[in-house]
Amino acid sequence: MASYSVLLLFVIVLACHLTLAAERTFELNITTGSINPDCYDRGYTGVLVNGQFPAPPIRVTKNDHVHIIIRNDISSNHSTTIHYHGILQQGTCHADGVPGVTQRPIEPGEEYHQRFQVTGQAGTFYYHAHVNLQDDTVSGPFIVYDSEDAWPVPSKKIKDGPYEYDDERVLFLSEWWHQTEEQRMDYIMGTQYRGMDGADSYLINGKAVYGNSSSCTYPTIDVEANKVYRLRVIGGLTLSVLGVSIARHNLTIIEVDGELIQPYSVSYLEVSPGQRFSVLLSTDQPPESYYIDTTPYYIREKEGNGRAILRYKTELPETKAIIDELPPFPDVPRPQWYFDQMAPLESHYDFNLEADRTIVIKPLEKLLPDNTTHWFMNGRLLDMSNDKPPMLEKIQELRRQDIMTQDLSADGYDSTLGAFRANYNETVDLVIHTTTLPGIGVCVAHPWHTHGHVHYVLAHGPGEYVHERDKDLRTYQTSVARDTTLVYPVQPGPPPKVPNNTLCGWTKIRLYTTNPGAWAIHCHVTSHMLQGMMTVLVSGAEQL
Repeated sequence: MASYSVLLLFVIVLACHLTLAAERTFELNITTGSINPDCYDRGYTGVLVNGQFPAPPIRVTKNDHVHIIIRNDISSNHSTTIHYHGILQQGTCHADGVPGVTQRPIEPGEEYHQRFQVTGQAGTFYYHAHVNLQDDTVSGPFIVYDSEDAWPVPSKKIKDGPYEYDDERVLFLSEWWHQTEEQRMDYIMGTQYRGMDGADSYLINGKAVYGNSSSCTYPTIDVEANKVYRLRVIGGLTLSVLGVSIARHNLTIIEVDGELIQPYSVSYLEVSPGQRFSVLLSTDQPPESYYIDTTPYYIREKEGNGRAILRYKTELPETKAIIDELPPFPDVPRPQWYFDQMAPLESHYDFNLEADRTIVIKPLEKLLPDNTTHWFMNGRLLDMSNDKPPMLEKIQELRRQDIMTQDLSADGYDSTLGAFRANYNETVDLVIHTTTLPGIGVCVAHPWHTHGHVHYVLAHGPGEYVHERDKDLRTYQTSVARDTTLVYPVQPGPPPKVPNNTLCGWTKIRLYTTNPGAWAIHCHVTSHMLQGMMTVLVSGAEQL
């Protein structure tokens, strides 16, 4: 009888689990169309999802099974893939959407199916194309709710962890250039490349006002007075770091990159390409309208037009804010911003323990004999050509025991796979450097994204990382889980006098290889990634 009761309990628990884990299907139809998001005097053709820009939001619940049907219209004339940024793809590396690593590109006229479970994750994510510069337009929110009760419902308080709020809004940041994708690709990958210029417009929810046109309207975020809103801020950016602030309103950060954290109040956000935040916004000001403003950091251009209006009443104008003042920003960005002061809700790891392996990455920009520019990782250029099988397919064809017995280079690189390699369930530290740019000697910032794993920042420093000196350094005492981290620059001297490719700053991040797969690790400045600022970590190949 006891055995029967235990069996019955198991069946009930299993049935409840299956009931809670729904399957949701989404269709993404890839086409091209002309768009003019910033009221410029002409539009440009871009790749679109379901004819929309930004791409339509995808909303699911934690542990849902997700089925994405991608139909690449034969008239699009673009091969493509779709990546779900921040979704860890536990056990479904093949659905990660990275050409040359996890799949072949989806050609015009083809249909492709991605199936994965959003296992144990909730928060703010997004999805974007991972081919060429298509992420300028193929990019949209991917929101994961902690439970069915956490979905926004009118006149009902929403609870997520310890936080409670009345409703939510999305602030999707992106960039727009007055060029075609082909023109930009020709420049970045061609012989005329001399560095990147900032975007012509910074878009908020796919919209901006270029120039001084009085007939154009700003994007609006509509709210009601005396409520608390969860504002999901998504850095769908491809080049710039943006400061984001709202006039006369403070922001309380409760989530970073899909992980709830202890509340941290700021006057402005610093959002790098690929980063996401949730902030609580209290609408406790007089019921008028206020500017949401942005400012670019870590690029040559110091001004931008990324602006929206927070409206307490929908009848207020969209052409200007009633409270005609802009929020202040610091002239010089704060090193590490406030990331080093944030703390998780709960700490699960002892970061003072020694790692099983440390991989040091030194990116260098080089001008090749054919006058094209590429980034080399530890002297290697990742081969991402589409005329060969993707790396995951190669791994699965090789005998697992052969992979695990192959010799590694001194830096942990497997030349047969063309990737760094780690065993299953290892503690791996990645030390990522930044360098001065050739010709100008300026130390630059790079946002690095880890696929398949969250990571934790342990430390940062100037110049070059020296393992014996720096291995135990911890400049972050309460690191939070993230999937995108900005490697901050430390300018070593007056720029014109600094030699080319001088190592000028590093950040050490820690990850735990509990998710077997071939996982891209790359700079989320898309032009840099295309030029080679990308590598792959093959973790747990013995279990693939």
